[in-house]
Amino acid sequence: MTGPWLCFDTATEMLSAAVLGPRGELLSEVTRHAPRLHSALLVPTIDAALRLAGVSRSDLGAVAANRGPGSYTGLRIGLAALEALRDGLRIPAYGVPGLVAAASAQSQDGLVAPALDARREDAFCALYDVGGDALPRELLAPALRTLPDFCAQLRTYSRPVLFLGDAVRAHRAILEKCDFARLGAAEMRAADLGRFAQRAREEATIADALSTAALYLRPAAVPSRRDDR
Repeated sequence: MTGPWLCFDTATEMLSAAVLGPRGELLSEVTRHAPRLHSALLVPTIDAALRLAGVSRSDLGAVAANRGPGSYTGLRIGLAALEALRDGLRIPAYGVPGLVAAASAQSQDGLVAPALDARREDAFCALYDVGGDALPRELLAPALRTLPDFCAQLRTYSRPVLFLGDAVRAHRAILEKCDFARLGAAEMRAADLGRFAQRAREEATIADALSTAALYLRPAAVPSRRDDR
C-alpha cells in the first residue's frame, strides 16, 4: 500500500481525523469537540483533513478507525464509516484498539494507563508497559473499572504511571490523589491510531487486534446513566 492513510477517532466527545503518509508522516489532522454530533460532523471532519493534506479519497491506500472502547454510539458511527469507505474505495480497513494505540504513541519508557471517562467514577482503562521500539506490553487488559479501584491496582506496581485520555480531565481530582500518577494528554489523536495500525499489521502476533469488530466493553442494551457510554 503506497497511498496515504485516512484515520479517524469517534470514541469520545473529541472527534479527530488525520491523514498520514505510508511511513507514518503526518499530512494533516483536524480535531473538533463534538458531543453527540459524530453523525453530523464525521464526514465534514474527514473532508477537512483530506483537503488540508491535498489528498482525494481516490488517492487513499488504507483507512483506520478506533474500534473501542469508548462511546457506544460514537464507535458504531465510526465503524460504519470505516466499512463504507473500505467497500466504496476497495482499500484495506483497520479497526484499531484505541487504548493500546494511545500508549504506543508515548516516546518515554514506563507504565502508561490510557483511561476514557465512562461517567461517575468509571473509566474504560488499561495498563501497558512501554519500552524501546517494541509495541506496548499489556499488564492489565482493557476493562470498565471504577477509577479508585484501578488506582489501587496500579499502586501495587510501585512505579510512576502516566495517565492519558479524557478521564484525565473528567476525573482529575481522583487522579491527583494518587502520588504515583502523572497526568498526560486528555485528547486521543487519530494520527496515533493510524501509526499503530501501520506497525501492527506487520506483527503477526497481534493481527487480530485490527479487526473491524467493536470493543464496547459494555452490553449495548444497558444504557449508562442518561448517556450513551
